[in-house]
Amino acid sequence: MKKLLLVLLILSLFINHLNANEKDLNIIQKDKKEYRLLDKESIQTRQQSQKYDWISPIDLSGDIGRNHSFSYENNPISKNKKNTKSASIGFTQSIFESGGIGFKMDYADNRFKYEMLSWENQNSQLIYTIYNTLLDIKKLKLEINQNDYRIVNKDIELIIKKIQYEAGKTDIIELNNAIMSKNLILKEEIALKNSLKEKEQELAKYTDLKYDEIEILDFQETNKEIFLDKNYSILEADAKVEMLNSEYKIKKSQYLPKLSLSAKASYSNQDEKFNSMINDTNKDDASSSGSLILSMPLYDYTKSSKIQESKIEVLKQKALVNDLKNETAFEYEQIFTKIDTYLKQNETINKNIKLYEELIGANQISSEAGMTSKYDLEILENTKTINEFDILINKINILQQYAKLYFKIKN
Repeated sequence: MKKLLLVLLILSLFINHLNANEKDLNIIQKDKKEYRLLDKESIQTRQQSQKYDWISPIDLSGDIGRNHSFSYENNPISKNKKNTKSASIGFTQSIFESGGIGFKMDYADNRFKYEMLSWENQNSQLIYTIYNTLLDIKKLKLEINQNDYRIVNKDIELIIKKIQYEAGKTDIIELNNAIMSKNLILKEEIALKNSLKEKEQELAKYTDLKYDEIEILDFQETNKEIFLDKNYSILEADAKVEMLNSEYKIKKSQYLPKLSLSAKASYSNQDEKFNSMINDTNKDDASSSGSLILSMPLYDYTKSSKIQESKIEVLKQKALVNDLKNETAFEYEQIFTKIDTYLKQNETINKNIKLYEELIGANQISSEAGMTSKYDLEILENTKTINEFDILINKINILQQYAKLYFKIKN
């Protein structure tokens, strides 16, 4: 029965059904998912806006006016009235900025790349939080089951100490120690169950799914080269270098010659009426103009410092990328040191399990012959099961380390 329980636990923990992209947003809580999608839409819209921001708008204007004038030179008083209507349309468009137009478009694309990588990285870390919390829940459930076997062993130990105390083979101190030891295990069980509740509540903050509705993924080992080449943080930092470099080029181009095209078309109508004359006048007028404008800033006291500041930002970011690569390589080694620790622990635990199997085999024979107590056999069996739980718990620990690697890279 115990072996069947362990087999079922293994199957529930490590059988994976991966039918969709594991890094999509389907498992994220509804409101969080909506926010993430709107954030993506905002990034896409901003790219289009910035990419063509250099295109000037076409201006349309119009006005209607009325003018009255009076004359007292002759009698009767002479009065005339003039109505004026006018409209114009025009634009001033930059057509050459010493490369500035291209740099602005590059900046929009580079910023989009940087923001999208940041967006994907945030999604990946959000989903990692869900899976890591899920694995914590699975681990706590194992620890609670494991603790049940420890409680049984403490009950047996307490029974044996009571029998020994009543028979005068031990003193009250050893009996008291057995009672206190059981109390500690019971307190640990309460702490584990409360931790489980907290983790389930934490999971509910990130997803509407229950812990048993999310499949555990098979996070395979990630090659170090891939981890460095596809690492979100490094890709993000690299993209920021390109973005800042485009910004630096834009700033330099602002102090170089700029050529603009200006064009304008206008129309006006004047309708003038005289009360002292029979005939009125109505006059239409239309005109258009176009020109090329060459401009260049002659002097800006802060020009040099502004350009230098922008250049330094690029150099700082490049230095940050190199530092980040070193830290990421170190992080990779740390994770695999932890994995190696868990693997070596499991090797030791497996040796202990084999030893317990031998002791159980020998004890079964002596127990059947009445040479040893049935309690001895039960303690050995329970301790073997406790060790088997340790193996499963360490497998989850290893899986959590692989998950940490997996969600840090762009797939």
